[in-house]
Amino acid sequence: MYIIKVLIEHPVHSLDTTFDYLYHEALQVGIRVMIPFGYQKIIGYVEAIEETNLTPEQLEKEAGFHYQYIQAVIDEEPLLNQELRELALKLAKMTMSPRIACLQAMLPTQLKPSTNHSVGIKMKTVIHVLNDGVPQTKKQQECLQYLKEHPLSQIKDIPYTKGVVDRLLEQGFVEYQKIEQYRQPHFMNNHQQKTITLTIDQQKVVDGILSKKERVSLIHGVTGSGKTEVYLALASVILKEGRTVMMLVPEISLTPMMVEVFKQRFHDQVAILHSRLSQGEKYDEYRRIKRQEVKIVVGARSAIFAPLENIGLIILDEEHDASYKQDSKPRYLTSQIARMRAKTHHARVVLGSATPSLESYSRAQKGIYDLYVLDKRINQKPLPHVQIIDMVNEMKNHNYSLFSYEMKKRIQETIDRGEQVLLLLNKRGYATYVRCQDCGEVIKCPHCDVTLTYHKDENMLKCHYCEHQIPLMKQCPHCGGKHLKTVGMGTQKVEEDIQRMFHHASVIRYDVDTTKNKDGHMKLLEKFRKKEANILLGTQMIAKGLDFEDVTFVGVLNADMSLNVPDFRASERTFQLLCQVSGRSGRGKKQGTVIIQTYNPDHYAIESAAKHDYQSFYQQEMIYRQKAQYPPYCHMVSIIVQSKEELLVHQSALDIKKYLVSHIHQGAVLGPAKSVIYKMQDIYRERILIKFINSQEIYQVLEVVNDYYNKKQKGKVTVVCDFNPYSQI
Repeated sequence: MYIIKVLIEHPVHSLDTTFDYLYHEALQVGIRVMIPFGYQKIIGYVEAIEETNLTPEQLEKEAGFHYQYIQAVIDEEPLLNQELRELALKLAKMTMSPRIACLQAMLPTQLKPSTNHSVGIKMKTVIHVLNDGVPQTKKQQECLQYLKEHPLSQIKDIPYTKGVVDRLLEQGFVEYQKIEQYRQPHFMNNHQQKTITLTIDQQKVVDGILSKKERVSLIHGVTGSGKTEVYLALASVILKEGRTVMMLVPEISLTPMMVEVFKQRFHDQVAILHSRLSQGEKYDEYRRIKRQEVKIVVGARSAIFAPLENIGLIILDEEHDASYKQDSKPRYLTSQIARMRAKTHHARVVLGSATPSLESYSRAQKGIYDLYVLDKRINQKPLPHVQIIDMVNEMKNHNYSLFSYEMKKRIQETIDRGEQVLLLLNKRGYATYVRCQDCGEVIKCPHCDVTLTYHKDENMLKCHYCEHQIPLMKQCPHCGGKHLKTVGMGTQKVEEDIQRMFHHASVIRYDVDTTKNKDGHMKLLEKFRKKEANILLGTQMIAKGLDFEDVTFVGVLNADMSLNVPDFRASERTFQLLCQVSGRSGRGKKQGTVIIQTYNPDHYAIESAAKHDYQSFYQQEMIYRQKAQYPPYCHMVSIIVQSKEELLVHQSALDIKKYLVSHIHQGAVLGPAKSVIYKMQDIYRERILIKFINSQEIYQVLEVVNDYYNKKQKGKVTVVCDFNPYSQI
């Protein structure tokens, strides 16, 4: 008899322990099992096994409770290898998350320990040749010869009828076989692969990285400097050494483009992992990786947990991007996981960006990372000329449009030349909010402390945090007044204005709303590549990775949107966004230009971005970070105290602050204060920030807080500990 220790599928702190079940034979650690839990049947994950000589009755007498039996074994072999199982345990401690949450984060939906997901294996029927010989007719002889030359063909793929194949079947020359068929997850454009010769600068970077083992390297390369070609060259060498490669990008929208480049170079050796794949596609790609049928994995954040063996290289493109931070449990930072996996595999890590995060660049300055610089575009073209437009002056000149006079002129000129335009407005929807002109009431989400955004195409008001939506009302719910006005502009409204303002304008809107369907990103970008539209209007999704040689003008409609956010990284994110989107202009043979519209033309983030001057921004921002003691001069953890009862949240936050101040001797405890969005999904939230240098003391103190509120109190107040927070919302 065996005692099987099982983690159950619910990722809550109060259930973050193993539950004991009995089974008549030993099971492998890491497989899923079906178990009774209360009145339910749920999925569990085998964490440990103990053999016992006692009978069930003796066990129950000794333990003082009734043992239940495992009802079914789901997997023949463990889902995760030993490395990933050990990593899950480290991740749970590092992020103070339930262990099952970490295991679930590592697995595709269909394999997560959860009763809600299942997907079938796709089979195809092929024709298998059994033996030689001479069939009865000439047609049958030709068919048999064809099948020998094209093994495992499907009937639909051969130039002979099913009747001919059936006659061969009857004579014993062939048989039908069912074999597994992988789903094809990628939208390929089938562009011709270019033969690339690395520039001298690119080759120096490749040689430098390959000359050192087990190092983290930062490639600081301006937009258009050819970082992707460096990644491909490095991957090619690593594959020749018999090792494997991880290629990560921050946004789903970038994944298909990187997939295309890697597929063209490495063909079927590439697997894809990102959240827009269908359940079946994810399942198939995961199994291809696990079966070691591929050598390269391309994907977004969660691909860092791909079950690759013998990893030689992990690349994070656009390493500065906030998308690399997981904002739900387990709240991990992808670069941190990359370094942990690289240490296990004795692999190299390569971080690439035109605008590296201050944390990464400061590490490179200290020699913790190796720094490589690509400061020229590969076609020797200059970076685009950037002009800053002060929108205060526009208003003084009675222009209250979202477009300055100069931007209107440049857009029309670009269209008239037969070239293309990129426009950035980092706000989706039609109007920012709806206000009653009679009483001044703004229509807010009933579940979140935010205004509802108007989406004109559906005539709906939507919350972008909890997805609550209602039809646009005809009268104010507060006073009954009928004078409701939409205020502010999102991408939907601007799309409408462009069609009205510019001659021969054809717009593609590229935001979360237009790209939510499968392959939506690639289909829209392919239309733009084919010049079926001359303006690509989008949110920050358009700022990264796009490469269209006919885009010669980029316009930023409101550069202050990311600047006026209560976040110590606001200036850094604004600088990065402006540099990245500016870099989309002039990537072909023609010179590019950019206009940045702002109400803060003298802000150092905007001035530095206009000059493509990373060093100037870095030096200025580091002065502020040092004065205020923000990263990289310290580490931070954000403690979010939350409850459905408003008074309870505030009192608990005060209690936690008192406990922290009395137990933390090296560090600063700030707050509590209401979160930027105080109520979200009917839950009130207050925040405490801790700045610290040494993490050992912090972890010990926070473990006490975590245990008390998340395990012992059973849910009236919960606490979230977010290390390296990337969001202040």
